[in-house]
Amino acid sequence: MLKSFIRDSVVYAIPSIVSRGLAVILIPLYTRVLTPADFGSLDLFIAFATLVNLTVALEVSQGVARFYSSEKDAGRRVAYASSAFWFTVFCYALFLIVTLIANKELSRLIMGRDGMETSFQVGVIYIFINGVFYLVQNQFRWEFRSRHYAVVSMSVTIMTAVFAVFLTYVLGWGLYGLLLGMAGGMLIGCIYGLWYLQNSLRFQFQWSRLKEMLTFSAPLVPSGIAVFITLYIDRLMINHFLSVDEVGLFGIGYRLASVVGLVIVGFQGALTPLIFSNYHDEQTPRQLAVIFRGFIVFSLLIFLSLSLFASEILYLMTTPAYYSAASIVIFLTPAILLSNMYIFAPGISIAKKTYLILYINIGGAVLNVALNWVLIPEFGISGAAIATLLSYTGVFFAYMKLSQKFYFVPHQWHPIFFSVVTSGLLAYWIPKFDISFSAGIILKLSVIVLACLFFVIIRLVKVSELRQLRAGITKRFFA
Repeated sequence: MLKSFIRDSVVYAIPSIVSRGLAVILIPLYTRVLTPADFGSLDLFIAFATLVNLTVALEVSQGVARFYSSEKDAGRRVAYASSAFWFTVFCYALFLIVTLIANKELSRLIMGRDGMETSFQVGVIYIFINGVFYLVQNQFRWEFRSRHYAVVSMSVTIMTAVFAVFLTYVLGWGLYGLLLGMAGGMLIGCIYGLWYLQNSLRFQFQWSRLKEMLTFSAPLVPSGIAVFITLYIDRLMINHFLSVDEVGLFGIGYRLASVVGLVIVGFQGALTPLIFSNYHDEQTPRQLAVIFRGFIVFSLLIFLSLSLFASEILYLMTTPAYYSAASIVIFLTPAILLSNMYIFAPGISIAKKTYLILYINIGGAVLNVALNWVLIPEFGISGAAIATLLSYTGVFFAYMKLSQKFYFVPHQWHPIFFSVVTSGLLAYWIPKFDISFSAGIILKLSVIVLACLFFVIIRLVKVSELRQLRAGITKRFFA
């Protein structure tokens, strides 16, 4: 499992690196073409898109993940994948028709201001294509075809960037051009994926297979709504208490913090199908504990880098209207990490007790709403970031507590705790030193190097494991 994880996680990480890298590179361009209000409308629309993706197809992709990977019969595997695909296409087509009919009423409600009807129309077409693409893309994961997953992901990323830059910057189409470019990139990804999945996604539909998947996945829909509330209530409440411009500032800080997704995607893409395929192996819990510690190391290093250099990055890449977003990166980076760390708590899904996921996420949503309601009027967008961090911390601990009950993993919590606390203190205090720009750069780089040594000293990461990792990567890519 460890060998497969190392191999696949690197492959899955490559498109994420390209995607996050391009997203960061394009920030200077977008911030010179789009106003904070444009970014605010975009974030509000993305929130709507996320809600649609969590509900319209009843999370059937999660059903494919659970049953396809463990099914041995080739015919049934095709039936699972094909039935889920056609169900997804039908659901999103119905959504597209309804939203286009109600375009005028929905556009202002969702995007926060008048005059957004055309952009909203293009946006809902993007949601339709993205919904289908999400299932197609994940099918490569369930089939352990990591290279095809990487190629289709990179193709979407690159083509989306090309289309968006041309339409937004060259033609000056603004937010409308950005959404149109996103739709175009997703369409290319769908075409590529369907071509290479001809043996898996066929003109075949079995209600019995679909019913089996929906029985597993449908209880996850309310849970997904709760996750949505936890993810996006901050934007909605910022728009309510403050303005759409402040939503845009929060969105820029969130985009910078999202670079931490470089760690998440490689782990998440490789780990989930491996766990479902190998959870019965007695070595899997120990190997999962090793992978978790590695994840913590990479996460803390990126957290330190983003938190320490947030002001410098925004100074170099944006305009003065966006500089104040630096203050929220220290809270949003760990929040984004925690929101995806449920993959290291597989016990609930292995035991098929998905109703517990619903309870956890509802609790997290309620906590996040309450915290945002209290903190945003008092602390502005920083209050929203703090609320997001605290709520995700609670959700993660609930996931881990229950998961350990059903599928125990021997985690080494002491070095993890000391590393997290130390990194948080460094990220908070170091930027407060009143020193010159060059001295500050040297100090921050030194802190990151010392943090690496600290992780080794307290055995968060072991020298022997680093040697094994290097040997595995060398054998895989350079032998």
